[in-house]
Amino acid sequence: MGEIYLTQNPHEVLEELNIPREDLRIFEAEEFKIDHAKDVINEAYISSVREKFIALIGKIFNKEAQNALLKVLEEPPHNIHFLLFVPYKNTLIPTIRSRMQIINKTCYIPIQPLELDTAHLTHQKIFEFLQSLNYLSRSQAQEVIERLFVSIQKEGVMLGERELEFFDTALRANHNHQKIHIILAPILISLLERKK
Repeated sequence: MGEIYLTQNPHEVLEELNIPREDLRIFEAEEFKIDHAKDVINEAYISSVREKFIALIGKIFNKEAQNALLKVLEEPPHNIHFLLFVPYKNTLIPTIRSRMQIINKTCYIPIQPLELDTAHLTHQKIFEFLQSLNYLSRSQAQEVIERLFVSIQKEGVMLGERELEFFDTALRANHNHQKIHIILAPILISLLERKK
């Protein structure tokens, strides 16, 4: 049985495991995709006399990659041991989580608020802020959404059900690859309308 490590610092945890370099293969990507999964599967079927550890490190594992990995994770070849490093348990589909031991190595790191004065928004400030978010990865965009929520809370703004729903929708939309500008605009505009 392989392990899933929940951590924001996969390389630190990997070092703690003290696996000899010659027995370790590392596959790392911001977003683990089907091509990464194929590389992992190919490596798993290269036989080894000694135990071989295959570490998969990613912030996001897309469903196609996870489905491709499912069989090899369920029934690893002889002498192959899988180690998955993800920031959150829900990064992985339930069928993978149920077949591997989950080890929580998460250290709580408080989310820093954005440098955006949500109490004094204008259309111009919203436009400039959204323009500054060009070319973010999905994990970076998720972090911006979370930091915006923290910023609003720190300023003492009580969000209504509608605004909370905007945040929930934003996280889902980001997961489905929608552009961060489109995701955040309704939230910021609703904050601006509150002032009127």
